[in-house]
Amino acid sequence: MSRPITEMLNESIAVLTSPSVATFERVERNGTKQDALQYVIAAAVVSAAFSAVIALIFAVVGNASMMSVIGALIRGLVIPVAGFYVFAYLVHLIGKQQGGTGTEDEVFYTIALISAPLLAFNSIIGSIPLLNCLALLFTFLIQIYMIYLTYLAVRASMNLESTPAIITTVVAWVVQFIVRIGISIILTVFGLAAS
Repeated sequence: MSRPITEMLNESIAVLTSPSVATFERVERNGTKQDALQYVIAAAVVSAAFSAVIALIFAVVGNASMMSVIGALIRGLVIPVAGFYVFAYLVHLIGKQQGGTGTEDEVFYTIALISAPLLAFNSIIGSIPLLNCLALLFTFLIQIYMIYLTYLAVRASMNLESTPAIITTVVAWVVQFIVRIGISIILTVFGLAAS
């Protein structure tokens, strides 16, 4: 049976407000890969819905195509979930090669605890153009904080020392970034073809 979103949200608050390897280790076995995916999908749905509403407002006001709304919805769902899955999978794969002993469940779950709430937060801030511009420095600092949290999650979930955890995090992030760009290009090409 899957964990309630509220329990995962409480654990997210714990790791976001008291970041340490020990905090992640306390919660790493509380959820599964399936729980992690459900949590990230729930955040992506919130994110995509918000992006689609903003795109709809701009479509109505700016007389733009409804394809922009559909595109925002699809991009908001597909890219974050695919990016999360690729990243977590790579962390587990690369972490094993670095001598890590964590399970897929531990890796996916700990990374989901930071990814899901920050995904929803960043998408809400990023969807509103004026707010996005005003909060540019703040969102940049959040991204730096997320990198730090990810490093801690990788150390805890894969049971790695500092250097192998850094290598694992950086390589997984670079590959995930390339995959996200590829998905964005594919969705854009199909979006242009559809319109």
